[in-house]
Amino acid sequence: MEQGQHPKCFAAGLLLVLALGIYAAHAAFFPVMPLCIVLGILFLLSAFLAWRSSRWTFLSFLLLFFVLGIVRGAMGFSLPANDISHIPGSDVKVRGILREAPQESMNGRGEARSRYRIEVTEVKRPRDEDWKTASGGLRIYAQGAAKEAQIGDRVTASGNLRLPHSYRNEGQIDTVLLLRADGITASLMAKASQVKIESRDAGWRDAVLRIGTRLRAHYFETMQKSMARPDAAALFAMLFGGYDGIKESLVDSFVTTGLVHILSVSGSHVSLLAATIAWLGLLLRLPRPLTAGLVLLAVAFYVILAGCVPPAVRSGVMGGLAFIALAIDREHEGQYIMLLTGMLMLAASPLLLFHISFQLSFAATAGLLFLAPVFRTWMKAHGLPNFAAAGLSITLAAQLATLPLLAYYFGRVSLVAFLANLILVPPVELLIVIALFGGMAALALPILGQLVFALLGLLLGFVYELARKLSGMPLAMVGVSAMGAGKTACYYLALSFLLFPDCLRNRLREYASLFHRREVCAIASVSLLLLLLHAVLAPKTMEVHFLDVHQGDACLIKTPHGHAFFIDTGGTRDGAYDVGKQIDVPYLRRNGIRSLDAIFLSHAHEDHAAGAGGILRELPVYHVYTASEGRNVYAKSMGMSIADPLLDTLTPLCTGERFAIDGVTVDVLFAPAAAQMNGSGNEACDVLRVSYGDVSILFTGDMEEPEEHDLLAHGIDPASTVLKVGHHGAATSTSGAFLRAVAPKLAVISVGADNTYGHPAPAVLARLEAQGASVLRTDEQGAVILTTDGKGVQVKTYIGATVP
Repeated sequence: MEQGQHPKCFAAGLLLVLALGIYAAHAAFFPVMPLCIVLGILFLLSAFLAWRSSRWTFLSFLLLFFVLGIVRGAMGFSLPANDISHIPGSDVKVRGILREAPQESMNGRGEARSRYRIEVTEVKRPRDEDWKTASGGLRIYAQGAAKEAQIGDRVTASGNLRLPHSYRNEGQIDTVLLLRADGITASLMAKASQVKIESRDAGWRDAVLRIGTRLRAHYFETMQKSMARPDAAALFAMLFGGYDGIKESLVDSFVTTGLVHILSVSGSHVSLLAATIAWLGLLLRLPRPLTAGLVLLAVAFYVILAGCVPPAVRSGVMGGLAFIALAIDREHEGQYIMLLTGMLMLAASPLLLFHISFQLSFAATAGLLFLAPVFRTWMKAHGLPNFAAAGLSITLAAQLATLPLLAYYFGRVSLVAFLANLILVPPVELLIVIALFGGMAALALPILGQLVFALLGLLLGFVYELARKLSGMPLAMVGVSAMGAGKTACYYLALSFLLFPDCLRNRLREYASLFHRREVCAIASVSLLLLLLHAVLAPKTMEVHFLDVHQGDACLIKTPHGHAFFIDTGGTRDGAYDVGKQIDVPYLRRNGIRSLDAIFLSHAHEDHAAGAGGILRELPVYHVYTASEGRNVYAKSMGMSIADPLLDTLTPLCTGERFAIDGVTVDVLFAPAAAQMNGSGNEACDVLRVSYGDVSILFTGDMEEPEEHDLLAHGIDPASTVLKVGHHGAATSTSGAFLRAVAPKLAVISVGADNTYGHPAPAVLARLEAQGASVLRTDEQGAVILTTDGKGVQVKTYIGATVP
């Protein structure tokens, strides 16, 4: 190997096994303590061998860092005995210190909602006489506008304490882990009147954060005086991150063009600021040490201005290091520093490993430091001008380094990202730089700041129109299926081949040359034949995915040859979260589904039908079958105009209809007429049975006991292998007579964790147990996936539960 390669591989290996150790502690493959004892013994043995021979040194360090990762991971997931999260479900009164400026948002009904993040110091339950010491990060959600408060103030609040819950579907961002990585372990639901704020003298840390908060408020106020509020919100987001108040069309355009990272604090912001300061230092001919000091001060100032939130701190470290290394043409030192920084960050905060912000920042920075120089050298050697080679190499390196993560979390990749980065990034960078300095100038001369922001409003309009044009190009965004762990490992191994020293690459080529062309062709032919045989002989299966959409129903069905349709799509009552766009569509893309043959909606309640609106706006859907409530009701539920042409696909179902989709049969067992609907709306539910071979799944929506009796009275036989339990397990559904008629072997309850309705009812669970049906719940197991060849059923859940 070339000189300097061994230490770099050594550091990369240590970082990798440290991360693997943290993941092992999270996955709990083995009991942590016995595993650490065994590995500790192996480490001592390897250390002894290393003392005898240097060949064992690397192994001993790998074992040491793996044990360190397991220990730090176990410590990261453990909580103190007095952590606030140990008493969920209680009505409590808490005291704590405000750690972020209060946030305010609007739900789908136009009602204000406020959020406070505090560091808990005390807690008091109804039965307690005195306050008790407590700890942990807590988010307080309250109805109404946010109250005036400063970071460091004391907050007292009363309400119901809950544990955070995420949507637990494959590929979904685990918000519980994200919150834990940021130090938040619980949430409190309160009324506005139950939140009290007391002013408090701030320590130096809080004083610094208060300065940052005031400066951000100054920036936004100055922007609003010079441009429309949505434009001010967009520019503010480009500077400090966030999506509040931004036009949805602008966000979609940035997502499609691969520029959405601009709307969150990232290493690119830090690198841009550092580059500007370095350029000024060069222009003024300042000594290099002084310029480097100014760069570090500018980065520190930006991190404070951004509120010292964890993403800003991480970006400050990663982006600052990357830029300084590239600016002084010392990429190799930057690579060492990045690897060392990664080790220190994971050792100090092991849960960062599961944070999407850390994953993307680290991967992009690694691409910038390791891959970009290789690409730039190759492009320059092939005649590309230096400025073009530099821009293209950085974009290509960042895209390739983050591709598996983007595929896993978002299920799609931008094909216009390279063009967008060449065309849009320069004006966006100009926007950010001028806005940062314009806001500071406005402190001394307000009229100057307003003039600067007025001009930036024009530039922002140009950027928006250009982004919209680029996002409208054919195939601007394509869906990609997520890579599994094995494929991801192979991908990064192949990518790392570009980083191998010439001597190692030449040696690999020598090994490859040992194979004659005929042998290579023979191996390829046999492999292709095995793949074809597997495709022909493997049993054709149907997959039924019960998605975790909290308190709602959503089921995706994949047919044996890749067709797909939904039965209900989930949604929220207040419209505050677009389940269709944020949950259903990414799940479809992650599974390689680009269109739907149909959506069947049991009835129009938002928790069943609202998500259909997001799906219709994002993907082709050929048919939407509904109950008989009418177009107006479904338009309202989906948040769409009654005249929207997307609703032209709506067709009400009738009892007795049958649909055949790629060998899968959908029978409409019961479809109440509109004249029968005069209650809560649950009486409108269509009842569907999906069959493949000898296996059938019964979907009853929110059907209640009177309708169950009505169905049986009409002589309809609902017997099925699997029952999607009605109305999320409510006591008013799944009566004994109906359950005996269905006689399911397996029951799936789609229900939200800690829901206020008390679902599923203990009586329903008891009836299911008495019937002998195995029960799976999305609030406990997350997404439930059934696979059937038409004879038997195999079950897989998000948390890996098995069915007895």
